[in-house]
Amino acid sequence: MPTLELVKQSTGFLLKYGHVRLGLDTGVQNETSLISHSHADHIGRLDLAHCVIATEGTFDTLEARKGKVDCERRIIDYGESTGQLGVKITAYDAGHVLGSTMFLLEFDDDLSVLYTGDFNVEDSLVHNAAVPIDADVLITEATYGSPEWIFPKREKTYFDILKTATEEINRGKIPIFQAYSLGKAQEAIALLQYRGIPVVSGNGTIDSVNEAYNKHGAELTAVSLRSGDVIDHLDEGCAIVSSSPAHTFTNIRKILGVDLFREVKHKALTYSLSGWTLGGMKGKGFPLSAHTDFPNLIQFAKDVDPRIAYVFTGNAGILASHLHEEGITAVPLE
Repeated sequence: MPTLELVKQSTGFLLKYGHVRLGLDTGVQNETSLISHSHADHIGRLDLAHCVIATEGTFDTLEARKGKVDCERRIIDYGESTGQLGVKITAYDAGHVLGSTMFLLEFDDDLSVLYTGDFNVEDSLVHNAAVPIDADVLITEATYGSPEWIFPKREKTYFDILKTATEEINRGKIPIFQAYSLGKAQEAIALLQYRGIPVVSGNGTIDSVNEAYNKHGAELTAVSLRSGDVIDHLDEGCAIVSSSPAHTFTNIRKILGVDLFREVKHKALTYSLSGWTLGGMKGKGFPLSAHTDFPNLIQFAKDVDPRIAYVFTGNAGILASHLHEEGITAVPLE
């Protein structure tokens, strides 16, 4: 049986197994690349790839964020398989952002490998939870792969966000929820809409990504800063969802004028939506994460039940040591 090799390249890995070569979340010279989702830290050097395999949602959000793929594109749907000589590739929902994908690789000698990319095992208002798939080898993220990272139930985080938004608007303030332009911003917008709170999108990138989500059935209705309705929203009470509040304020000054900029600036209160806010690690806000927390990373690996796990991202060494304690041989890749 050949040896499985994983070599760090740009934003991902080159997987080697026998004669098979695949890029995982990175472009590799003249090879096929599997792209789990279109966040910037997963799409390095796509110009090198011969072919990119991803979901339509991933291609759509990549374009919404000004990314491009000049080589052959192969669209894969969840539950669908494609492949090349020596390997069958099947896509599964990773629950992280629109189009995010776990890839199951089944080689001709029956070795199976599950690559998670970034994943989340909780349902949200705009994403479906990732479900573990049996595999001989697991390649898993470890973003929150340390025991202190235990997130509250998503329903509680939702409740706390809505309570704060309502209270601040009733006080004449404008809550600004800072969130990644892909994934978290759309979840925040959907949540605020659910409560009937008017939402202003603070960045053009969020507007573009919203269009991609709406193409796939999300029905997000945030008002752009360039919309004719935005002044009424700001006057009558609303929340702003922004990937960069500083950029939002600059745009308000440029588009809506200095007087309104000063008024909004005076009323604004910013809250971060990020898992890193847990325990006050990253400013004031709410621990809304698109990643899986530590207990669920452990449980997910146990459910996959691999012979060996390879672990990547910042807490790789810590998660690998805890997987060892659970009886899973684990190797940190970073």
